[in-house]
Amino acid sequence: MVSHLKIAVVMILLTVVLAAGYVAFSYQHEASAKVAQSGSVFLIAILLDTLIDTYLIKQIKARKARFLVSKSLGYAAYLVATTIIIAVWIEQASNLLFTVGVVGAGIAVALQRPITNLAGFVVILATRAYTPGDRIEIDGDMGDVIDIEFFHTTVMETGKWTMYDQFTGRIKTIPNYYVLEKVVNNYSRDFGFIWEEIMVPVTYASDWVKARKIMLEIAGKHSKKAVEEGEGQLKKMTYKYLLEPRATEPAAYVTPTDNWIELRLRFIVDAHHRRSNVDPVWEEILRKFKKEKKIRVSSKTSARTWDAARTKEDY
Repeated sequence: MVSHLKIAVVMILLTVVLAAGYVAFSYQHEASAKVAQSGSVFLIAILLDTLIDTYLIKQIKARKARFLVSKSLGYAAYLVATTIIIAVWIEQASNLLFTVGVVGAGIAVALQRPITNLAGFVVILATRAYTPGDRIEIDGDMGDVIDIEFFHTTVMETGKWTMYDQFTGRIKTIPNYYVLEKVVNNYSRDFGFIWEEIMVPVTYASDWVKARKIMLEIAGKHSKKAVEEGEGQLKKMTYKYLLEPRATEPAAYVTPTDNWIELRLRFIVDAHHRRSNVDPVWEEILRKFKKEKKIRVSSKTSARTWDAARTKEDY
């Protein structure tokens, strides 16, 4: 409904501007005619952009493809319109080059930051540093990319005061020039998973061998699908990058400390659903450990209590 109303308003304005341009041309008012022509071209670009979004884009089923096509065609329409408007006001090519040079020098000084943002936009598109849907982190700001404009990138923020990279609910804009000056961490480009590591401390009196086995079985069950998909993605990356194959199956490592034995479980999880992948693993580990009489999860308090009960012969 809103789109159809917008189309109607643009068409009415276009009719008015064309009529004004015809009157100005009839009375040989050159400047007024050029204003009318420029306005007509701009309104036509808006009309085309709206028609594309209303009728063409809706036919594309894939969400990401629909977004990219909509943005690309919209940018193309306005770029062509801008070129035509410049040609309307500057008829001779030599004058056009001279004017562009003079104006460009002035703009470069006065609008340095917007220009670097625009350069960053070009770099983002050319190098595919990230695309809509990717989870990125730049200069401490983390989130899922939901839009890439000429001057800034819009993300749905994650992290901050939330645990396990969950959404905060804030929409954040990041200047595009950041890609020229700062490190871009992409959590989902080429490889859509990250390695999660959780640590469970058990007492020295516990059967840590059995505890380690239980943890591996649980992680293997919950990460089976991720392991299969991750292996395929890593295999493709070995052809694209100088990357040695990496194992995606869960692994558990044992580290003795002064107070307890650390069992560190390492497994891959979906980069966009970290908490929902980790929580079931934690829950099942705690439930199974509770049933085992020979496995006791340690803490600073329990470690001190157990240590105090030992005799000299135990050392």
